[in-house]
Amino acid sequence: MQLVLDTPGTIVTHKDGAFRIQGKKGGRTFGPGKLDSIAITANVQLSAGAIQLAIRNGIPILFFDYIGKAQARLWSPYFESIATLRRQQVHFAESTEATQWMIDLFLLKTEAQMAHLKYLKGRKVATGIGATVAKMKVESRNFENFRGALLEEVRQQMMGVEGGLARLYWPAVSSALPRAFRFKKRTRRPAKDYFNAAINYAYGMLYSVVEGGLFAAGLDPHLGLLHADEHRKPTLAFDMIEPFRPWADQVVSRACVQGQMQPGFFAKNQYGFFLNKHGKAFLIPAFNDFLRQRVTYLQQEATVKNHIYFLAARLAQRIRATAGE
Repeated sequence: MQLVLDTPGTIVTHKDGAFRIQGKKGGRTFGPGKLDSIAITANVQLSAGAIQLAIRNGIPILFFDYIGKAQARLWSPYFESIATLRRQQVHFAESTEATQWMIDLFLLKTEAQMAHLKYLKGRKVATGIGATVAKMKVESRNFENFRGALLEEVRQQMMGVEGGLARLYWPAVSSALPRAFRFKKRTRRPAKDYFNAAINYAYGMLYSVVEGGLFAAGLDPHLGLLHADEHRKPTLAFDMIEPFRPWADQVVSRACVQGQMQPGFFAKNQYGFFLNKHGKAFLIPAFNDFLRQRVTYLQQEATVKNHIYFLAARLAQRIRATAGE
């Protein structure tokens, strides 16, 4: 499980081979074998012993800002795989195999978006979702035009197709939501409405899981494929998150439709909307429950989190196969 520390003043220490969490209302103890990660969203004190315990047990410590964007990650300085895979990753990015991989990811994303819309189609307020799904199915075939090209040659065209699909998808999602959560367009940071604020936070948590899967597969998250390299940006995680975004979309939309997401979960400043403490207290456990759900994906049944890790491992296998190993 993920241990979420969101109460200011919490103190985390190491005692008898376990994490000791001390707050104003008392203390708790967690053995390292129970934890997959530690997420910190407030001003928390960590002892050196607690950090070392996490590192020895392969437990990443993740720091998030107030809108859910990952700010830092404490992890062992030693990569699990040899440098050969990193060199192969660079060569793979410069081959047509990388284009084919990204096309497959975008097709998986489109399938997941259409599945999300089909879930929302049953809402009485939803309009035209069947027609939207049909248009998306046709539009997604345009990705196939790029299979024989290098990403550098077709990057903008592929992003254009993806953008066209988004312009079909998001209005359809909005039409099926309760009135308080409908939105005019997709806005990132800052969010201009409740729904986008929740989606931004969910994506922030999802990025960390994807990045963890890439690390576990021995890949360098900073060597992107479609997304160009940026200083201090895990651009490969930006690529790999694509097929899983609609899953996070459905976590949020389902909460809205079922009346679990409340306007009181949000605050507003001069820049836009963001989740307040009550919103985080709802969405973080909901997201963690989502990660533990067992689903069938690519003809394999596993938890959502494991599917993310499996897809990262498939990329590593594809890279090695392309290199002839």
